[in-house]
Amino acid sequence: MGELESEYGGRVDFTVVPPAETALATEELEAFGFAALRHGLVAFSSSGEAVVKIPGHEFGREEIVAAIETALATD
Repeated sequence: MGELESEYGGRVDFTVVPPAETALATEELEAFGFAALRHGLVAFSSSGEAVVKIPGHEFGREEIVAAIETALATD
């Protein structure tokens, strides 16, 4: 994520939620459709709308960049 943080500068806020904190966020996990997998990636627009949800660890740099670009395009 550090490389992407540098690339997107002040346009994107990156937050990595630690596993222990994620385990306590059952309502959010259910709301994002991650209840069974217990983790995933969510990209929000600047208005706070979840515009991309990718469950599990089924994503790499390409998918993360696509999620960022989608979120930026919604503003």
